[in-house]
Amino acid sequence: MSESGDNARPGRGIPPVAVSQTSTLVNHTGSWKYIRPLYQDRVAPCNAGCPVGIDIEAYMNLLREGRVEEARDLLMRENPMPAVTGRVCHRPCEDQCNRRHFDEPVSIHGVERMLGDLELGAPLPDAPPRTRSEAVAVVGSGPAGLACAYHLARMGYDVTVYEEADEPGGMLRLGIPEYRLPRDVLDRQIDRIRAQGVLIFCGVRVGTDLCWSDLECDAVFIASGAHRSRGAGMKGEDTAGILSGLDFLKGVNAGARPDLGKRVVVVGGGNTAIDCARAARRLGAVSIVLYRRSRVEMPAIPQEIEEAKREGIEFVFLAAPVAARTVDGRLRGIECTRMRLGPPDDSGRRRPEPTDERPFSVVADTVLTAIGEISDLDYLRDDIAREAGGIVVNELGATNSPAVFAGGDAANAPRTVADALGAGKRAAIGIDLYLRRVAGELTRDDVATLRYGAVGNVSMTRWRDDDPVRRTSPVNEVVKLEDMNLSPFSHAWQHRDVHVAGEEPPSHFREVNRGLTYDAAIDEARRCLNCGVCNECELCLIFCPDFAISRRDEGGFDIDMNYCKGCGVCAAECPRGAMTMVREGL
Repeated sequence: MSESGDNARPGRGIPPVAVSQTSTLVNHTGSWKYIRPLYQDRVAPCNAGCPVGIDIEAYMNLLREGRVEEARDLLMRENPMPAVTGRVCHRPCEDQCNRRHFDEPVSIHGVERMLGDLELGAPLPDAPPRTRSEAVAVVGSGPAGLACAYHLARMGYDVTVYEEADEPGGMLRLGIPEYRLPRDVLDRQIDRIRAQGVLIFCGVRVGTDLCWSDLECDAVFIASGAHRSRGAGMKGEDTAGILSGLDFLKGVNAGARPDLGKRVVVVGGGNTAIDCARAARRLGAVSIVLYRRSRVEMPAIPQEIEEAKREGIEFVFLAAPVAARTVDGRLRGIECTRMRLGPPDDSGRRRPEPTDERPFSVVADTVLTAIGEISDLDYLRDDIAREAGGIVVNELGATNSPAVFAGGDAANAPRTVADALGAGKRAAIGIDLYLRRVAGELTRDDVATLRYGAVGNVSMTRWRDDDPVRRTSPVNEVVKLEDMNLSPFSHAWQHRDVHVAGEEPPSHFREVNRGLTYDAAIDEARRCLNCGVCNECELCLIFCPDFAISRRDEGGFDIDMNYCKGCGVCAAECPRGAMTMVREGL
């Protein structure tokens, strides 16, 4: 029905409305708000998940901007061996990558390897000046010892490394086959650590060849690793043909090519077991991995397991050896029992339990046991506390004995290269803190502020307060996927590592995974979502309805609070979760 009368006349029935005759430059509409936006750089989950403690997001963003040298420098501030970790790391950072929920995680290991190889191709760096009068001794030249020495040398200390083996590298050299880590790569990486002024003496066992009292140092870091294989616990384990998997790898890595027979059974599910199986396959044997749990519980790097399957390695899961099977005194195989998975044990994995099924046999000419390693700590001083076969340390590697620190496998850290590198870095900070306190210097020791997030590893740039990256109101909080707006991103699948085409299975120990090309690595850096950190995409500026956001000439943005109404559109549209809304006045 149409209206009639006064109510139908224009303007009738409409209440008066105030109309301003001036521009909004005079009317400060922002005074109405009760919340306001704030730029805050948070921590990317890859950073928090990296055992080394690398600012992955930052170097990815530098690569995106074409600042390759700066990206490489930032990486080297935290990780002395990127060409190594890019090849052998178990990649927990990629497991934490937010992009994995969108399409696929960024190939962080591939980008790191590219930067590491660029570093190896550059001229050797000049040694940093010795700005400290103190000297530090490092026992062991594996990844933990080398990392500690590297960081201490860069902080100005005089550092000497003592290694029992004839060449430095620890398990990097002794335990990882060349097809995964070429010796040339390892040697050049160690040369760059030496170039920092680190002295390395090989063929010296501290506690035997060199007494502890003869170490002329103000602090010592123990990183002697874990080089003694655990027994498999089966009857007849001393039968000829049953060998330690670690000893087998040490021999192969030293150039030995033993005759293993036609069939080799490897007992275990870790990286050592997979390396043994792949090495035995290259020596012409049929390789079978026997593991007491399921595939899901295997601690070996998943990509290495897939490589092993591609090379023809067989797997028998939920089976455990109980006895050697011999004929006329010669090994012919092993007797095994079927297992089932019970409740989780202390490792968090489901406990393997024997079933009532009949035992079965697996034919083998050689059995390699690879169910873990333990540390030989007989050389230690009696006053250094230990438990569960490892040295007791605090979060910065300090033992109960003044001036003595430890880390890596010798301190029961997780048995990975990345974790060992991270332990060495933490100990370097602990030693620096200790020596500065002895010298009467005021130092901070709040480890929580050094970590990426609540549980990530520590940052050396935070400790040294020399971060080259500009930060915007940084908070030590890991950004979650739900904090981000993924709508501006388009799907782009991960670049895969390039593998050498050739015979299957391979009969050589040359490197088979060539990583990413330079261009592919740069593309991967562009795939990075830069979680939690503003990379100046300008979406906040574009979507602001009040034109309250403007770009600074030197980079970054300003928010004019005279006109910002606190609507929150900028924070909602931010793809990276780098903006938050806070109450006005806080």
